[in-house]
Amino acid sequence: MLEVEKTIKQTNVGLKQLLVQLQELTNLTFSGSLQINVGNDQNWILWLRLGRLSWSDGGTNSQERWQRHLGIFVPQLKGPPLNEIGTTQNTQDRCSILVQLLNQGLVQRQQLTELMLSVTREILFDLIQSSQINGNCLSYEITRDDSSNKHTMILPMIEVIPTLKESLKTWQQWQNKGLAGYSPNLFLVIKQAELISNENLSESQLSIIALIDGMTNVRSLALTKDLDLATVMLCLLPLVKLKAISFCKVPKNRKNHGVLNNAKTLIACVDDSAGVCRALERIINTQGFSFVGIQEPLKAIPSFLKNKPDLIFLDLVMPITNGYELCTQLRKTPSLKDVPVVILTGKDGLVDRMRAKMVGANDFLSKPVKVPELLKVLNKHLTQSTHKESP
Repeated sequence: MLEVEKTIKQTNVGLKQLLVQLQELTNLTFSGSLQINVGNDQNWILWLRLGRLSWSDGGTNSQERWQRHLGIFVPQLKGPPLNEIGTTQNTQDRCSILVQLLNQGLVQRQQLTELMLSVTREILFDLIQSSQINGNCLSYEITRDDSSNKHTMILPMIEVIPTLKESLKTWQQWQNKGLAGYSPNLFLVIKQAELISNENLSESQLSIIALIDGMTNVRSLALTKDLDLATVMLCLLPLVKLKAISFCKVPKNRKNHGVLNNAKTLIACVDDSAGVCRALERIINTQGFSFVGIQEPLKAIPSFLKNKPDLIFLDLVMPITNGYELCTQLRKTPSLKDVPVVILTGKDGLVDRMRAKMVGANDFLSKPVKVPELLKVLNKHLTQSTHKESP
């Protein structure tokens, strides 16, 4: 039948029937496209060439998946170049970009093959999960010899059935751990940082929480931490049930959740230890804020006058001038006198706290800094400063 008909359409079929059809297309060394729909807003497309996959795309998270895979497999693409091509949404344009990267030597053929394998595994997993959630009801359309996407003729080809089996295995593991109702494409937002600080969390949980910024989904967290998807999700679920964090289908700007999140929000740290500054910067950047670390306290005021920070972390014990003296200077500087100052201290004694309060400090944070306490401080003082600036 396939040799004669250009287009085949099937509606209201089950996943099993679709998989059988995919196996048949492979056996027939089919060339063309397979468009799959689940419900009203879920659709994917698989391009096949001689029975093997030459590209796949679609789903609700295609933009995030595209950007993430470019960042992983073409690491030399950074800054503006990555931002520019990472926003490409048209499937054919994405294929064209991959071909150009290949021709320009910016990606090797093996890297491109690995990228395509990774994309396809995710797409097939999402397709399987969506079909299960939507009552195993699918529609598909097969178009033979679809030459509309000529760039797929140049891209590497990958085997369909082995890749499908990998995705089925991942889905079964996901399902067996009670996660069938949760998509790994969900984004995460911290709702109540104070609840996190009250929990007895493991180091693994804390390191994952530190990466939550409203713009990162479970797949990205797993990739960053080099953990499997199920492990990350199982770490997060207790906090979801506690309502300390929540899931959302699309990236969320933290300004909608009680904390500012834009490039104009600047957090500063004055500490003679480069290690402390780096540790704070790593966490603060994941929250979507800009960061500046200053190891020489005498340079702090001039720097702040040039670029006024929204919050300042200030170490107490530093050479030349200490934290008390610097805080006093900040409170005497008209343009900086209202900026929240959080004292970093390893002593955490009553005398230190009283003296710091007297010179105008707003809060304290014990060293070494712990993620839940830092998130709580950010949430508290940035939210307060936002309310003060609101008309």
